[in-house]
Amino acid sequence: MPNTPQQIAVIGDIHGCIHTLEKVYSRISSEKYIYSVGDLVDRGAYSKEVITFIIENGIRTVKGNHEDMMLKAIDASDKLLGFVNREVEHYYQNGGQETQYSYISSRSNRDVKKFGRKMKSLGHYEFAQSMPLKFEFKKAVITHAGIVNDGNDMTLLWNRREPAFIGKLQIHGHTPLQDFSYRPNHYINIDTGCVYNNKLTAAVIDTVEGKVIEVIQENCDPRDLS
Repeated sequence: MPNTPQQIAVIGDIHGCIHTLEKVYSRISSEKYIYSVGDLVDRGAYSKEVITFIIENGIRTVKGNHEDMMLKAIDASDKLLGFVNREVEHYYQNGGQETQYSYISSRSNRDVKKFGRKMKSLGHYEFAQSMPLKFEFKKAVITHAGIVNDGNDMTLLWNRREPAFIGKLQIHGHTPLQDFSYRPNHYINIDTGCVYNNKLTAAVIDTVEGKVIEVIQENCDPRDLS
């Protein structure tokens, strides 16, 4: 693939942990091309700040299942007719309340309409909409949850199985682990559950060779759990 970077850094699931993200970024910011496996939002306290940071620093990110749930909830809020829409309920059951609070400082009500308007006013809704499902390179591919042989677009967001052998190194997150899991020439899972008081992980990848060059980790900053 012409004009694609040979060396990139990829950050695992962030989930609103802005202070830990800043620490990891300071250690990889010399990399010209920085990516994320998605799930920037929900569960943690600083989703708005994370999206702002990602945009301002030109970090490229694939869509995670939490961005997908968020967008669907906001879109569905315009169709509510006096009852709780399934998409809205699903989103708030999966950490959406913390994201709402980071935008409109309200946890008491599921005010997805106001939350959505605030996201749109900042350009964050459009940014989330624009996230692709994958970034592909000569010998590497980034998705949120990993590619499986019988998969589709939804499995790229929700898969919990071991990724398939596809002739490229798969870089993904979604399933939180105590530590990263790396199988050479196959995959690396870099979701290390930062929002669960564990670690945020980033991997430096040679996209031509399909190899992990370095793994960078930071323990969750206590401020992200307040």
